[in-house]
Amino acid sequence: NQRCILCCVDYKGHRPEILSRDVLISLVSELSRNRVKSVLLAGEGEPLLNKNIAEFITKGSEKGINIALNSNAVLLTEELSEAILPHLIWARFTIQSPYPDKYAKIHVAKESDFYKVKENIQKAVAIKRRKKLSVTLGIQQILVNENWNDVYGNAKLSKSLGVDYFTIKRFSKHPDNMYDVPEDLYKRSIEQFKKCEKLTDENFKSLIRWNQFEVQCIRNYKKCIGLPFITQILANGDISPCCQFFDDNSKSLGNLYENTFSGIWLSERKRKVMKDIEENIDVSKCMTYCRHHSTNMFLWQFFEPPAHSNFI
Repeated sequence: NQRCILCCVDYKGHRPEILSRDVLISLVSELSRNRVKSVLLAGEGEPLLNKNIAEFITKGSEKGINIALNSNAVLLTEELSEAILPHLIWARFTIQSPYPDKYAKIHVAKESDFYKVKENIQKAVAIKRRKKLSVTLGIQQILVNENWNDVYGNAKLSKSLGVDYFTIKRFSKHPDNMYDVPEDLYKRSIEQFKKCEKLTDENFKSLIRWNQFEVQCIRNYKKCIGLPFITQILANGDISPCCQFFDDNSKSLGNLYENTFSGIWLSERKRKVMKDIEENIDVSKCMTYCRHHSTNMFLWQFFEPPAHSNFI
């Protein structure tokens, strides 16, 4: 429903694909059976476009799976918030600028979407407070060429809407996408970052990911060993080991229209694909700041412990 200029899957061409209800709902039991801890609805497109998403969230929560949501909030009606917020661990909404014209430019959307999003978030906050829900609500901005000067304004907007936090994150480029930002873009926003942090109080937090901005994504490890811990399920039913290979059929673990999640996850094909990636992919050429990067940084401390690791 939007075509953000910084979309990490822009290279896929924005094909209209949505998981069927049968596949989506049967997936809940499969994930529970395989002891999946959490599910983040995000990444390839707007999750709320799937009309069965509320049922998935509810059933997943009832099975003991932690469910979280990334959304642009355009489709987050009051009725939908009433249905899903009690079953979410957290929900994070994307607003790339606090100014309607710049919002529309970056999101490639109508200016009216900006006002709709604000209203939807305010209603979600009201529902959370009225029902005394534990769900954490936040707003995120990705720092790009078009909005580096909007950070403080966006943080103030977030606080005024009543969410629990605002966060600013670094842009991550897929090798097949054209859009890019300079590595040092964040330096233009440092003073705004500092002003944002002063908005933090007992009810609201401004979270600046300094470690992301000040430390470049340098992979000191030579191979990816994080694949077994996070996997991606796409709207066409494909299960992909990571976002780097969404459009690479040779790296697909299988498809939910052809097999169950259990059948795919325990398959010989899955083992071979993950082994191939681990042994043959040059991680220095992977997209920056992928989800598996932090997993690898953690895991490699155990595979190759640093010297004197027992001293604080």
